[in-house]
Amino acid sequence: MATNYEHSESKDTVVMEKTKKPIHVKIVSIGAFFLLSISALFVFDSLVILLTPYIALDFVGMTTQWTLVLTSTLRIEAWVIFCLTFILAIRGRKLYAHREGRFVQKFILFNICLLVFFAMGVGWGLIVTFGLFFWSPKLTVNWKPLYLKLYRGLFLGIVLGVIVIESTLTTANIGFTLLPTLLTRTLTSYLQGGLIFLAILPLMIIFPVFIMAPRIIEFLWNLRPKIETFWKEFLYHPMGMIGLVIIAVIVSIALLAPILAPYHWGQGSLQLEDLLQPPSPEHILGTNHRGEDIYSRLLYGSQISLLVGFVASVVSVVIGTTVGLISGYFGGFIDTILMRIVDIFLCLPTLPLMLIFLVIFGQGLQNVIIVIAILGWTGTARMVRAEALSLRERPLTEAAHALGGSDSYILIRHILPNTLPLILANMILGVVNAILSEAGIAFLGFVDIHGQPSWGILLHWAWKNAALLANRWWWFIPPGLLILLTTLGFVFVSHTADKVVNPRLRGRRE
Repeated sequence: MATNYEHSESKDTVVMEKTKKPIHVKIVSIGAFFLLSISALFVFDSLVILLTPYIALDFVGMTTQWTLVLTSTLRIEAWVIFCLTFILAIRGRKLYAHREGRFVQKFILFNICLLVFFAMGVGWGLIVTFGLFFWSPKLTVNWKPLYLKLYRGLFLGIVLGVIVIESTLTTANIGFTLLPTLLTRTLTSYLQGGLIFLAILPLMIIFPVFIMAPRIIEFLWNLRPKIETFWKEFLYHPMGMIGLVIIAVIVSIALLAPILAPYHWGQGSLQLEDLLQPPSPEHILGTNHRGEDIYSRLLYGSQISLLVGFVASVVSVVIGTTVGLISGYFGGFIDTILMRIVDIFLCLPTLPLMLIFLVIFGQGLQNVIIVIAILGWTGTARMVRAEALSLRERPLTEAAHALGGSDSYILIRHILPNTLPLILANMILGVVNAILSEAGIAFLGFVDIHGQPSWGILLHWAWKNAALLANRWWWFIPPGLLILLTTLGFVFVSHTADKVVNPRLRGRRE
């Protein structure tokens, strides 16, 4: 903390005064805290909305009506739990200390394991949970490397062998199977009668998550000094400030689109005199072939483009970070398998796979986000793996091992925080790739082109109606220009963030 020293002539004393923070630093610090907190709570609420119908409809077999009732009930209960927990946290109650905190964590892990068995099946669920929780248990701390390899290889070999045998016998054209299918079935197929309640049990993960939410908000509050340090360094880079202004303007347009747009995005007139109008005071960018105001559709299109960009980038970064941390920290057989999977994804042609995926599974917005995230995590995985390989050999990690810290504790408390700056810079650049991918897919018409438009959909309709040949510049130049500016803004911010968090790139400043 910076201090001012004043030396008095009459007294041999030193007066230390705290330097006041500039107002812009306080605004950025508090604003970033509120933004991150709201985003975290939005993610938790989205977890309820997505997870509840997924389990209730697919696993339990509830009707749509009862699923909606269950979702609403869980949301209300979850927010009540969050409010009560937040009040207790403000009053200084040790809700997460000792036994209570460990119970909540184990309950979350238990529900996550159940979800894995429901979604992936018993066999693959055993392999995933073994790799996450039993790869290096405390029992094997003093084992020789040969015994540890035998322990891991024996378990994986038995499970994989049984899965292969069961799959072969089940798919073979014979009238009976020699073995019961124990590992190739999902957990749901074993639940009969009164055991069906186990399928609803993973929904209870919602309550521990909302109980831990105040702790996450507390963690974000403690991040303010790092945010202030980042911002003070960020100010010295004009390129980053220009990019930040561009992003702020685009995000403001997306948020205020219902207010700024003179018409709704789907409001049009099929009257002949209202079709294909050139720019006029009534329609700033003219109308399209259905009499819809292009300017209004342009403003609403920013919502879809930014939503796909942010969500797909976050999902891909989460996947890449998880794979990179596990691969870099554990090494060995796990590192080899995960990196070969990364190599396979890097060799695959991205655009054709996206189009095939959307043709098979549908052209909904969630499928667009999923396919972009699935094919965009490899770069993050390689970067995080390289950083984890370096961090696991440092004295801090070795000291944590010597004090008895578990692998999960070291990964979350020591290695992950040191990789967060690089992950942040990579996530910002991932937004650019996601926006460009969505624009390319939409331009080719592999999305719902009749729903709320994105900038790529506007370009698709401009191409379909030969706007370039007809010299209707107001159809294709504005969306193309906004895609260019948005991409440029995120690239500027990502480049500057990389300079700020990487001392080797920061350079020397007087």
